[in-house]
Amino acid sequence: MRIEKDVEMGLLMRAPFWALTLLLGACALTPQASAPALFDLGPAPTLASQAAARMQQVDVSAPTWLGGTGIAYRLTYQDAFRREVYRDSRWAAPPAVLLAERLRQRAAASSGPGAVILRLELEEFGQIFDTPTQSRVLLRVRAWSGDAPAVLKVFELNRPAPSADAAGAVQGLSRASDELIDLLLAWAAQK
Repeated sequence: MRIEKDVEMGLLMRAPFWALTLLLGACALTPQASAPALFDLGPAPTLASQAAARMQQVDVSAPTWLGGTGIAYRLTYQDAFRREVYRDSRWAAPPAVLLAERLRQRAAASSGPGAVILRLELEEFGQIFDTPTQSRVLLRVRAWSGDAPAVLKVFELNRPAPSADAAGAVQGLSRASDELIDLLLAWAAQK
């Protein structure tokens, strides 16, 4: 009997050790969460529009819901009022910062006459899913050229996304941003 009790006691004393060993082993087999992928608008196009304005000042603002780095989308086929963000993908900076930097890069390369002040308010910068497999990107800004707030124009670009995922949102919004910048610089050059 004494041998059985010694064996029983030995097993009980080792139980926490085995439990800890099993727990650590399970943790090692569990996939580790990786950091989200960071995206920007990619390399700037090399050619600036001939009729583009040079910028004296560029200010881009955005509402609070566009102040973060999440890549936003809406599933309009389920709930058009709900804004989501991709879990594993993020912008490298808030969309207004990315757009302002891209605009400064492009305006610096332009050869238009004079220098203008351009103020933008970013209203929409995201991906819209009309069905589970079809999406588009929507980019909308209000723009003021010069010091007078009366010179206002709204620009809205609604383009098909290359794919129905975060990569499609990034590529589509990058292309739409470059198209928007061409329109903005041409518009500002006419002021």
